[in-house]
Amino acid sequence: MEADDLRTAAAFCKLADARHLMEYLGVPEDSTSDEALAALKKARQRMQGMQANPKYKTVAVALIKDYRTLERVLAAPQAHLDDARLAHESAQLPTLQLAIDAVLSDGNLSNAEIQFVRDHALQLGISEARFERVLRDAAAARGITISGATPGPASRRTLSSLSGDLRITEEERARLKGAAGHGWWDANFTRMLLESIPGGPGDMVDVYCRTALSAVTLLPERRQLAYLGVDRNPERVASACDAARQFGARARFEVAEPFALPLPDRSVDYVLAIRALANVTDTAQVFHEAWRVLRPGGRMIAAEPDGLAEAFYFDANLTEYNQAFQALCRRVDQLTGAQNKDANGRPGIALGPTLSQRMAIAGLTPTQVKLHASNNLKPRRFGKLATMLRRYPVAIAAAQGLSESSPEVQAVQRAVERLEATRDPSAIGTGGNVLPIFLCVGVKE
Repeated sequence: MEADDLRTAAAFCKLADARHLMEYLGVPEDSTSDEALAALKKARQRMQGMQANPKYKTVAVALIKDYRTLERVLAAPQAHLDDARLAHESAQLPTLQLAIDAVLSDGNLSNAEIQFVRDHALQLGISEARFERVLRDAAAARGITISGATPGPASRRTLSSLSGDLRITEEERARLKGAAGHGWWDANFTRMLLESIPGGPGDMVDVYCRTALSAVTLLPERRQLAYLGVDRNPERVASACDAARQFGARARFEVAEPFALPLPDRSVDYVLAIRALANVTDTAQVFHEAWRVLRPGGRMIAAEPDGLAEAFYFDANLTEYNQAFQALCRRVDQLTGAQNKDANGRPGIALGPTLSQRMAIAGLTPTQVKLHASNNLKPRRFGKLATMLRRYPVAIAAAQGLSESSPEVQAVQRAVERLEATRDPSAIGTGGNVLPIFLCVGVKE
């Protein structure tokens, strides 16, 4: 790979506000060169019609001018990806250094603190090897010796550390952990979502913006993206406006329905629908509306769970409990979708596996399907898990008007009682639930 070609690719990515060409094209990093070249060809075709648009002009002209060079780079993209990774790591090092300085500021370094900054480094996209070098250098500068390796994902070796625990301020902890996500929307889901949204300029409508979670998560990473958040609830829209005030005119919000967007035909590049469809009377209308407002080449990005596959664990699959819980979920799904008999339009709690089919019926071409395993697994006492095993199904049932006395809820409660009869409430094990969430991308050809 010629150095000049790599510099041209890096300059284009900087102009397009993308880490690397794969991100700009919206294809996974492990795509084949043929897949990347096909995406580049489509991008050029699309940008040829965007040269008169002030928002797109600079990137469009650069893409067309450097197209042959970018083709050569993508014919063997690994050198470019390695180059981009190193550049990204270097750009993120000051942020990592802040976290390391915080845990070293009193001269103490515990295993928990090392794991904390290590997790933060991985969230920033910094490799474990580089993190270890930075941590060791920073510790050595303060006279702190780390013996052995820092703990990795599969092994946490004992480290020599000075006594005491550093107490990071709540403000600093909140800032550092902010990128980790909010419940099911964690750092892994954010990365998966960003991989589906190409870099460069674009217009996005989020059909269920909640309180601006998508905006505050995506806009710092996609700085040329203009965002419209839509929600049917005026109070949520008001909260979203406050939460996203930092983005100024880049983010605006309106009260509207996802099947009646306040936008003209062919006016946006992305339609985002993150867990937006479970209670929409006719989901087909949402997909058709997405097709209407998307420009040619634009993407609909939808994510929904498979609520019928949710499962609970305590050092093992809680098989009997899960069978009762899934029977309850099937009943809840029936009630949720009862208002629409059309299989391609009915709502429900298990829409994830059907997203591709629903997009195709609306005229979109499904191109990607990814799976996110949302979970809250962690070491916990069985007694606390049992409380969750009781309360969570009751909340799910109540959302569809099922009472605690319904046969499905009662079956779940009996399953909990049988578990409690055979387990010590103080026993500690890996416990919690796992919920698969499907993310699907459909393109308007």
